[in-house]
Amino acid sequence: MHITKSLKTFAVAVAAVPMLASCLSDGNSYAGIFGIGANSGKPVYANTAYSFVSFGSYRSWHIEQTAGGDWCRLDMTKGSGGAYFSIPAWFDLNTTGKARNVIYIVRDDQDGDDVYGTFSFVQRATRIDGSLGSAALVTGIEGDDGSSVAVEYDTLCRPVDVTIKKDGAVLRHVSVEYTYDDNGYYLAAGGMTADCDFDYRPRRLTSETDTVGYYEQGYITDMTWDAFNVEERKSGGERIAQALLFTTGSIRNLDPDSEQSADSLRYRHYEADGTVYGEDLKLSYSKNSNRLQSVDANQLLLGIEECSPYMLISLFPEARNSYLISEAAAADGKIAVATTLNADGSVATMAVTNKQGQTVNYTFTYSSELP
Repeated sequence: MHITKSLKTFAVAVAAVPMLASCLSDGNSYAGIFGIGANSGKPVYANTAYSFVSFGSYRSWHIEQTAGGDWCRLDMTKGSGGAYFSIPAWFDLNTTGKARNVIYIVRDDQDGDDVYGTFSFVQRATRIDGSLGSAALVTGIEGDDGSSVAVEYDTLCRPVDVTIKKDGAVLRHVSVEYTYDDNGYYLAAGGMTADCDFDYRPRRLTSETDTVGYYEQGYITDMTWDAFNVEERKSGGERIAQALLFTTGSIRNLDPDSEQSADSLRYRHYEADGTVYGEDLKLSYSKNSNRLQSVDANQLLLGIEECSPYMLISLFPEARNSYLISEAAAADGKIAVATTLNADGSVATMAVTNKQGQTVNYTFTYSSELP
């Protein structure tokens, strides 16, 4: 609003933050609502539990909601002046399949028509793993080759444990923890940790010996193409890499709610003994969404032995293609994928036929309801 007339004692320094203030007729009062920030101006995800709105006020204030429904709740809607506030905002899970927003105005109690500030929260349609907020939670996958997957979730639909087995033997197991302390947000998985923003989407998980994360290949700012790897680098020399090429851009330079699918996949698994398994695949997709179940079903393409638990539960969601693969063509043959769907569009069964003509049938099971 306007520059202020006079300054009374205030609890925090205000010179470095923008001010919304008004000169009052008595010549002595100082009114201002300033430094407003809601989740640092960033949208929250469909399964984000809470964030904060922060602002300062010289005098008593109150908050009015002007749009958005009742899916967002503030811990405080009024208060005294002379302080800087950081107020928790709590969100319902967004299961609508669409982004939504809520708008508030914080007003000075005495001169609210002139001294006020506006803030809003935008909640995405998608969860932090790239699935839609309404997506069914996969609890198990059974393959007729003796393979199985079990996944557990917290109350925010976030995966906290995934176990991959073959003939009863554990091939991979990863537990995931989402933590917060005064120093920031952290995600821990597979004995590795990552510093994260509020959304818990890591760029790279690391330990003293192992690393899993994104490795950039190339990026053109006009969004004509984008290429990156997701790699597991383990002690002893084992390395697993999925290299994805997008010729129409990536979810990283679009809204995360946008759909995207890679043109090709280059896969390499370097064993510690020097042996290498590799595939160079041109990808084709069905019209069926890969965002209507919690896991990335496309990760079953190369069989359970090559299925990364980190990718299956989409800890690195930029590599999650939005549609189900129907065919992956290589110079020496093709992999065919056929899926059947449940009524809600989630995968019921998936049949993967490799280049040698051998088929594995996978059956998906789900939690009966969202938390």
